[in-house]
Parts: sequence; C-alpha cells; structure tokens
Amino acid sequence: MRTEDLILAAQVRELAAELRHQHAYSTKKEMDARLSPEQRESLEDFMEKYRAAHPVTKFVPEAMQKLEKVSEVIQMYIRTHPQN
Repeated sequence: MRTEDLILAAQVRELAAELRHQHAYSTKKEMDARLSPEQRESLEDFMEKYRAAHPVTKFVPEAMQKLEKVSEVIQMYIRTHPQN
C-alpha cells in the first residue's frame, strides 16, 4: 500500500468516527425529547449500546462521499486559480 492510500484510509476512518459520533448525539437528543426524564438512560449507557450496534464501518461510505466532494472542490479550485 502506498503512503497516500494509508493517509486516505486514516482520513476516511477519522471522518467516519466523527459522523458516528454526531449521529449518536442527535439520536440521543431525539430519544430524550420523546421520553420522560425517568425513562432516559445516561449518556455513557446509551453510547455503549450505540457503539455496539453501529460499528464505525457503517459510516465509511458516507465519509468517502464527503471526502470525494472535498476533493472535487479542491481540484476545481486548483484549476480555476493557477499558481504563479
């Protein structure tokens, strides 16, 4: 594997983890809004269950799409703003 591939894989994994984190918090917020205070579980308990049910690999396709869009924007910028 080339260094560039390893860097891209690390970036995809990092972004996938961030997407999972964001989704977990929005899910928790939505659940808390529907449940009474007595029915709500702690953030730690929720996150433990969420991580078990949603592996980071589930978010890799979305992360790759987002990185691809970023790459397209960068390439367009490079084409439209030539360096001296």
